[in-house]
Amino acid sequence: MAIYNELLSSSQEIINIQIVIDTDAITADYPNPSKDPADPSGLPHNYMYLVATRSDVITGSGTANLNIKANVGDVIRWHAVSENSNFDSAVVIYNLSQFGGTTVFNNLTFSVYTRQGILPIDRATLPVDFSAQSFWFNQANVINTGTEYYTVQFALYVRKEGFADPVLFGYYYWNPTVTVQQ
Repeated sequence: MAIYNELLSSSQEIINIQIVIDTDAITADYPNPSKDPADPSGLPHNYMYLVATRSDVITGSGTANLNIKANVGDVIRWHAVSENSNFDSAVVIYNLSQFGGTTVFNNLTFSVYTRQGILPIDRATLPVDFSAQSFWFNQANVINTGTEYYTVQFALYVRKEGFADPVLFGYYYWNPTVTVQQ
């Protein structure tokens, strides 16, 4: 019976790539960024950290260049947060575009889902409660194996003293590489 169930399971999977961006260091080192989303300021690779599930990683976990293994038909999701989990400063990826190599993914979309998430209750971690929360990510389909060089563009927001809502600090980009290997 177990072999039969394995044969019925899909070969496709969702590969989640979590990106942590060191916004404190960026705002200190690059304090005058572009305010034009069409012309973001470039950054070196030491401000971003990409992580995926261990079984999906070839090399580069915890660096700005993550190499993953995937099958054609898989879906890649990029989730981005600041080092403080978007609490004081926040990031959102607004564009991913290829600039070289093999076209590995296409049909890039941005999605926001609202679903129940856990929420620790008033000064205690357990038990948890549940609340409607928004989750967002960029998503693309894996259409080929190979190495793709692409640009990740993101907006960085900061919470200024006296302001309830974060305000735009600027637009940035860096050029990571993704290798898809079956």
